[in-house]
Amino acid sequence: MIVEQYGLRYSRVTENDLELLRYWRNQSYIRDAMQFKEYITPKMQKAWFNKINNKHNYYFIIEDNDKKVGLINCKDAEPDTKLAEGGIFIWEKSYWGTSIPAFASLTMLQAVFEVFQSGNESVATVACNNKVALDFNEMLGYEIKSKTVDGNYYKLHLTKDKYLSHCKKLIRAASLLDEKKSQFIMHATASDILADEINQYIKKNNITV
Repeated sequence: MIVEQYGLRYSRVTENDLELLRYWRNQSYIRDAMQFKEYITPKMQKAWFNKINNKHNYYFIIEDNDKKVGLINCKDAEPDTKLAEGGIFIWEKSYWGTSIPAFASLTMLQAVFEVFQSGNESVATVACNNKVALDFNEMLGYEIKSKTVDGNYYKLHLTKDKYLSHCKKLIRAASLLDEKKSQFIMHATASDILADEINQYIKKNNITV
């Protein structure tokens, strides 16, 4: 499954990507910002992939001009509800502070709330001392609702109504940069590791790889 928008390309993670992801996820400047801070072994990485390679979890490598710069994900926080949990990390430091993280997040939110209509609310978990990430999520419209049990992380929520009233303005602004590149384009084939809503979208729109 591949998605293209705003000049970026998002490729769903496969087993061939695991060592690349493991390398960057183990970098101290990435690991220190995560809830799970242990060093990840090849065995742990493979177990993680086996756990997330299903219709409830969507992890994509972010590519800019064929350069892999980060990872963005959306997963069902509770598979029986329409509450989706998102996350992003950019390992290429030269992309920090650019529009790329915002574009990637807008694409993921648009997919959840509009294209596939698979979620009614999005939640993000951010360290209380990570002001950059907090400001970024609040820019997208997320609001702090609670803290984790250990008190070290905030739980931020974005409802579909707030997305429609807030993020749509950001999407319109992003589309002004290049109207053609702002189109949401997907390449995929229906499969059992895709949600029913996505398979229906693929068949309805005659989408192919």
